[in-house]
Amino acid sequence: MSLFTTLLDPASVPHTIVVLSLVASLGLALGHLKFFGVHIGITGVLFTGLLFGHFGVTIDEHVLEFVREFGLILFVYAIGLQVGPGFFASLRKGGLPFNLMAAGVVFLGVGMTLIAHFVGNVPIESAVGVLSGATTNTPSLGAAQQALRDIVGPASDVVKIPGLGYAVAYPFGVIGIILAMLSI
Repeated sequence: MSLFTTLLDPASVPHTIVVLSLVASLGLALGHLKFFGVHIGITGVLFTGLLFGHFGVTIDEHVLEFVREFGLILFVYAIGLQVGPGFFASLRKGGLPFNLMAAGVVFLGVGMTLIAHFVGNVPIESAVGVLSGATTNTPSLGAAQQALRDIVGPASDVVKIPGLGYAVAYPFGVIGIILAMLSI
């Protein structure tokens, strides 16, 4: 019986592993379903995590911090492994204009974020989260949250605000990318 009580205790490591495993597996299953002929892929994990959070499923903050950092490291490493071998070859074959265009899009997004902050009075914490979500840029969210933790401390609720902006904007960023690809 103690196994079940351990699994139900939100402060326990086994509970955290079960919740993260459920979110990942259900999210991957959701990502394989077709919606209007399109798979949402890994985004299903985000939507499943949002659903679990909506229903109040929580996990230990210390374990979550480790998983967040470790997951971000694995994500960036996996992207590097996938893109790395062809990166320099693509620069030689006309990839430089595409990379400059991508950098231009990033700077345009930063400019729009600053306009939203200064003209629209959107708090910078929210604006950075929305920028990260709209561009589906998870590493930038991690960097923003780490910068906030360094400034205000890890216990502050301000650290959670970029994640909320990210969660709101990310689905629209994914839908925008899908619609752009379908129109092209």
